[in-house]
Amino acid sequence: MGFFDINYNAKAWQSLPVRLRQSVQYAWIKVLISPVVYLAGLFKKNREANIYDLAHNGQVCFLEAVLNDTFDPVVRSIYIDDPAYIDPLFLFPPPDEKPVHLGLTSEAGSTAYPDPQWFYLYTELYSGGGVQFIVHDSGITYDVDRMKAVIDKYRLVSKTNYQVMP
Repeated sequence: MGFFDINYNAKAWQSLPVRLRQSVQYAWIKVLISPVVYLAGLFKKNREANIYDLAHNGQVCFLEAVLNDTFDPVVRSIYIDDPAYIDPLFLFPPPDEKPVHLGLTSEAGSTAYPDPQWFYLYTELYSGGGVQFIVHDSGITYDVDRMKAVIDKYRLVSKTNYQVMP
């Protein structure tokens, strides 16, 4: 029995004097404490939800657990995977040519090209199309907006792009 587990009906019965312990008086006391019992139930549900939220974070194992608890508690077939990795192409200028302008503010006015071309060293193409993780749902039925809301609640802030795949 925890700190917040209180049997209000037993406390109401114990708080009545012995000579007033009749069914009518007990029913009256139960009516009087019913708002307290209702608020205590709301408090306990909110406390349990907060403890659950604090126990789970953006790590892959916890995010999978939250998604499975929410959308697939029986089979637990939702899992998270990384996108396909493509080796990026690195741009190295030949040593005998002029240096490449990268567009940095510190290079303003120092480029050898009159109209500099922009060279991207790393694009979304090399990171799986910008997707940082993929949620596989194994064909379960769910509300897409609700799943995105749960993912956004628990994911790391740096993981901005994700994809839900069947």
